[in-house]
Amino acid sequence: MPKTMPTGMSRGPIDCDGQSGLSRRSLFKMGAFSFLGLNLVDLLSSTVLAGPNDIAKCDSVILVWLAGGPSHIDTWDPKPGQPTGGPFKTIDTSATGIQLPEHMPTIARNMKHCALIRSMHSKEGSHERATYEMHTGFKPLGSISHPSMGSLIVQQKGKRNEEIPAYVSIGGNQAVGAGFLGSQFAPYFIGDINNPTRNLDHPAGVDDDRFKRRVDILKAVDKEFSGQNRDMEVKEYGTFYRDAVKMMYSRSREAFDLNRDDKEAPYIKNYGDNPFGRSVLMARRLIEKGVRFVEVTLGGWDNHQNCFTAVENNLGKLDPALGSLIEDLNARGMLKRTMVICTGEFGRTPKINTTDGRDHYPKCFSAFIAGGGIKQGFVHGQSDAGGTEPKEGAVTIGDLHATMCEALGIDGTKENMTPQGRPIRIVDKGAAVKNLLA
Repeated sequence: MPKTMPTGMSRGPIDCDGQSGLSRRSLFKMGAFSFLGLNLVDLLSSTVLAGPNDIAKCDSVILVWLAGGPSHIDTWDPKPGQPTGGPFKTIDTSATGIQLPEHMPTIARNMKHCALIRSMHSKEGSHERATYEMHTGFKPLGSISHPSMGSLIVQQKGKRNEEIPAYVSIGGNQAVGAGFLGSQFAPYFIGDINNPTRNLDHPAGVDDDRFKRRVDILKAVDKEFSGQNRDMEVKEYGTFYRDAVKMMYSRSREAFDLNRDDKEAPYIKNYGDNPFGRSVLMARRLIEKGVRFVEVTLGGWDNHQNCFTAVENNLGKLDPALGSLIEDLNARGMLKRTMVICTGEFGRTPKINTTDGRDHYPKCFSAFIAGGGIKQGFVHGQSDAGGTEPKEGAVTIGDLHATMCEALGIDGTKENMTPQGRPIRIVDKGAAVKNLLA
């Protein structure tokens, strides 16, 4: 087996209507995994494919997470000529009336395909608490661990490709996952973009025949143990191994390895030949292969000192990657069904502090959103002249989550039941921002 068991391998969820199904393709694949002794019951329990919802405008989501809290004024909501504006000049974009900072030329060129929310707000100014709320829609509670929106989307929409994980997280931390939904909906985590398949390759000295014999021995040893009345963790342990092996032999795993495809070389150059640029390119490849939700993290936005040097450096990574992603998805006809969101846990103070930095500021911040049923070349909401608070069209985190759900064809008012029997809504509080939806 791989030295480290891959995390987040999904057994496959029940779809929005609580129905499960088995594709003809899955039936044919039963023979391919006969060495594992899988039967129809095994396959039914490990693979559920959910068809597209008739009212959904979106199939997949890419979340570009700016960890640390990016300054909205120095990214999505510039304030030229204001005391809070900072040193960056602004440039026009391909969307009439929308300007961005000078260090975002690639995104500016593709802004006609995108939208901005310039009136986000919350009350959480702590990194950990705000990150949790932005990912789950709930404030942290000691008594319950809420699932992230990625896990909820996979649970509600199902898998698009039964051979690979439905939820992949690249480069971030593993603090926010599936919560009470269980590890079958947790993300498959990639910490090293330069070695993303290290947990999917045979250990040194183990060829394929030897590996299959090991799997058969493992299955025999586990047979009696797994047949006993064991808790869910033990059952999920077996699911991890079954899905891991399935992924090891899948042709779809090629999406994780950028170096195997020479055709990607020009794209690596466009996205940026750095860990973040490669991660965003991988996100596009994974969506093409049928992954439902991909999160890519770019850290370094907690700029209490020397803010503008740090932001300029970060925009040098963010701009080519995110701009090229939008351009690439649109050229491939994928943007219409793929939602791209870029945001962080909060904004930063409009007032520049004495160390040339900006501090935590949840009262007003911004989000970038494109594709998947979102209007193009559009700005929702407005902050006041200094960027200190929403002036019109205020949007909460719950509103953003509800908007995602509506585009995906998910009923955000639906409730999940915790293991303790407590009903929890998919979206705690909030309503879809209707004028953001195409």
